[in-house]
Amino acid sequence: MKSRNYVMQALATKFKLNAVPSEDFDGVEGGIWIRDDICKQETDWYAYAEGTMQDNDLNRFLKKAGWFAEPYDSETILIWK
Repeated sequence: MKSRNYVMQALATKFKLNAVPSEDFDGVEGGIWIRDDICKQETDWYAYAEGTMQDNDLNRFLKKAGWFAEPYDSETILIWK
């Protein structure tokens, strides 16, 4: 499983996403919040909430790293271990 910092850096460089740490809970690292428009060319036009259930480049990358995307609402994506 890749660290949160590794995944955030990869999201920034490979997918051009503004990824920031989500809230930490009781001293345990939280997830990653995509503070950006996730539907762009670098993500192969990731389809917001619907994209979290699709086989696409971003989800394949996350799965290999031991993480997954989850929609918070229709346009907010969080990423968790």
